[in-house]
Amino acid sequence: MTIPEDSLFPVYMSERILDVIKGICKKYDIEVFGYLVGEIFKWRKDLYVIIEEQVFVKAGTESTQYTVAQIQGSAGKYEEEFQKLKQMKNNENLRIVGWWHSHPNFGCFLSSTDVKTQKFFFPESYQVALVIDPIKEYFKFFSLDKSSDNGYKPINFAIISTD
Repeated sequence: MTIPEDSLFPVYMSERILDVIKGICKKYDIEVFGYLVGEIFKWRKDLYVIIEEQVFVKAGTESTQYTVAQIQGSAGKYEEEFQKLKQMKNNENLRIVGWWHSHPNFGCFLSSTDVKTQKFFFPESYQVALVIDPIKEYFKFFSLDKSSDNGYKPINFAIISTD
């Protein structure tokens, strides 16, 4: 496949963070989720995001390892952990650019509940959903799409190598 020189993907993600998320998903046979953290950029008229970190949300567990931060699930605790991450990275431009969650052994798509979650919590045009099937070892990014029958569409992405 040839990609035009002036192409822009809506999502760029660090390979390191993708590997962290995949590792978390493989540990659980139930759905788990977290937040995608990165920066928003504009090229010409198009917005795109670079995902640099993630926050793993797991009720009742805490960790100070921010790349796999497990938090208690309350909004206050989440906000506290997110602010610590921004300070640790010394980057005030970090934003929640979407969310990730697993679909163990049932494929990569957005369920009607997922679409509602995206609309309510991640409605901005740059905010994305990453769905990972850790059993089938497959993942896909999605965004909302009002013109689609199911309310969403798969989107292109690029994985940034950490080598």
